[in-house]
Amino acid sequence: MENNGEILLVEEALAMNSKMPMKQIYSCIVCTKNHFFVIPTKSIGMFVIFNTIKNHAYFDGLSIFEGLKKMINEAENVEDLEAKIAELLEQDEKYIFKLEDATKLKISGFLGKKTLMFRKGKSWASFSPKSKAGGKELAAFYNF
Repeated sequence: MENNGEILLVEEALAMNSKMPMKQIYSCIVCTKNHFFVIPTKSIGMFVIFNTIKNHAYFDGLSIFEGLKKMINEAENVEDLEAKIAELLEQDEKYIFKLEDATKLKISGFLGKKTLMFRKGKSWASFSPKSKAGGKELAAFYNF
């Protein structure tokens, strides 16, 4: 995990959402104070594996995590980074979550693992960092 106070980069997480409830998405997550972005690294479920991101210029010869670190380092500010990641994800609402739109936002824990749950009306999304330390860092980042 990378955390500079304004941006938290989670290298390994498992994400799920109501738009694809039968699919577990192994992901890198970029968290800002206003958004979180799910960047799939591979997916398991009934749908096609997300492959657009592998063709993006930032990831040429790099892992998705390394490409995201490069994007973060090159961004002029958080708003610039949010815009670039939204563009990278083709503005797809299955992967982009604006925290102020949440009707309910919480971080819960079970056996030391933390999960961020985002609800907006009847739809939901969640992700869990793979490591326990990552979950603690996530809770601290969002002040839960």
